Amino acid sequence: MAYLYLVRHGETILNADDRVNGGTVDSPLTAQGVASAQALGKLLAGVHFDRIITSPIKRAVTTTRLVVGEQVPIITDTRLREMTLGDWDGLPVSVIADDPEFHHFNEHLDAFNAQAMHAETIAHLWQRGHAALRAAVAGVPADGHVLVVAHAIILTLLARVLTGTTSIDGARTDGELVNTSVTVLRDQPGAWAKLAWEVTPDRVDTLTPAQRALFNLPAKQ
Repeated sequence: MAYLYLVRHGETILNADDRVNGGTVDSPLTAQGVASAQALGKLLAGVHFDRIITSPIKRAVTTTRLVVGEQVPIITDTRLREMTLGDWDGLPVSVIADDPEFHHFNEHLDAFNAQAMHAETIAHLWQRGHAALRAAVAGVPADGHVLVVAHAIILTLLARVLTGTTSIDGARTDGELVNTSVTVLRDQPGAWAKLAWEVTPDRVDTLTPAQRALFNLPAKQ
């Protein structure tokens, strides 16, 4: 079945300022975000992608173009937008750090009351995100490769739950996928296999031979 490369967008100004970077806000990539996306593009240059799909939010589209170039066809899917966090979006994390719902959001998603801050529910996020990934691999050859560029909350939830790493409730207890990282899964009957997790260009030397092959990298000497 198809290989799925999940990429979180590059660092944004809101990320650097430690502000909530949900689905209703956006900001440009920082200089570091641009450089990291370009470096990720070099890491992925040896992979032929049968399909490239991105969230329509500008930070994701910009990252996609920095990774694959301006001329390669891409598809946008609104189902890959970041989770809408309502009243929290754009706020400094320090402002909401003591809110009990912020604790639920990070530690016990089943208890998270989205209505309290007019946010999207976790159930809805899961449903649309899962549907987007199923559509992403539909019709792709069994040995094909699909690139998906999106956001921290949605990608972390999908990657951890689909691979059986955790339930939805605990999907955020170990934090989020880092900016400009790539996580590689393989769509298999009944489950998604975790082949490489949160790979960044500066961690290539830690990859196993099998993981290096996912990026068509030469064998480590």
